[in-house]
Amino acid sequence: MSDIIENEEIDKDTVGADELENLFSKKYNLLTETAVTLKASYINKLSLTKSLNLAVSLLDNSIEIYRIEKSSLNRVCKLSGHKKTLTELVFSPTEDYLLYSAGHDGIKLWDTRTSGLCVQQYEDEEDSPSKPYDTMDISCTGRVICAGSQLVQEDAYLVFWDQRKPKPLGGYWNSHTDDITQVKFHKEKTEILVSGSVDGLLNVYNIMEETEDDALTYSMNLENSIEKISWLNDKRVSCVTQSNDLQIWDTSSGDLIKTYNRDKIARSIKRLRPDDCYLVDTFTSVDKMVILAGSYGGEGNVLRSVTETGKKLQPTSNFTNNKQIVRCCAYDEDRDILITAGESGLVSVWSTECSPDDVAISKKLNKNLKLHDKRHKPY
Repeated sequence: MSDIIENEEIDKDTVGADELENLFSKKYNLLTETAVTLKASYINKLSLTKSLNLAVSLLDNSIEIYRIEKSSLNRVCKLSGHKKTLTELVFSPTEDYLLYSAGHDGIKLWDTRTSGLCVQQYEDEEDSPSKPYDTMDISCTGRVICAGSQLVQEDAYLVFWDQRKPKPLGGYWNSHTDDITQVKFHKEKTEILVSGSVDGLLNVYNIMEETEDDALTYSMNLENSIEKISWLNDKRVSCVTQSNDLQIWDTSSGDLIKTYNRDKIARSIKRLRPDDCYLVDTFTSVDKMVILAGSYGGEGNVLRSVTETGKKLQPTSNFTNNKQIVRCCAYDEDRDILITAGESGLVSVWSTECSPDDVAISKKLNKNLKLHDKRHKPY
């Protein structure tokens, strides 16, 4: 038998360095960066507040809290309490010192002002099986919590709580047939919720309705497992699938607006091999959708963004100082600052300012911070 020779090309740029420089014309500089631990630690969840408080998850199921000030990341505290897999972090949209976390051992509320005390644990309904939660979110008013579970005895649950009370308000369990991977409340309408699942369904609910059947407004089939959901505007959501494709849906009509497959995204960031490229997430900047994507090829440090312009994806930024495969991001549109974290345990803060030493950066980072410094009741 003749030897089988593999002739697979390695992933590389499809254009030269000069053209990359010209194409990716919006320049982000690495403002500051920190390793969350001396040990290698994978970060796949983070949450950011308007006042630039930042929470990141670690492999040991603990949570690190930082505050971005001037040109540095200052560690605030460490939160420890989850004994099983930690799956989600969400800051309260109204009280930015309150952080919620979800895991396979339940939902917890933390007060980051008190050196990280757990001030509330949310319970399952009595006489119901314990549920390993893979995702959660908080309504825009900060009052309603929703968590989505793995499949438990042939049912996948969406469970709701009033954030002030440990016992649940109720739940849905007929809308998904496999693990629920994402739940996202509308950014301005507290009654609108979307959920995504391994079963490929993207569901839209009006949770003010009395029954699950009435609450389920649309059920859209992506025909692919859903990994991430992001609200882009009042009506549209983006969905990242398990195969690194991107679909845009209109939640007011149930229509599929656009699909960007992995090949198209790889071409748009000017990489050769689509199979080596991955999709981090999407966010909205200046009313346009931005896609953040990277490549496993080489040292795994390629990270680039493209912007949806009409029907095309326009190259936008090349994060040349990136050092890791990025798994999550958060974007502050007011200050045009991007936070990334990933497989090397690094938290990176990117700014469009020219130099980390520029005084303007300090002013930009501190913009409106005083508006968030008022004291509030913890809950």
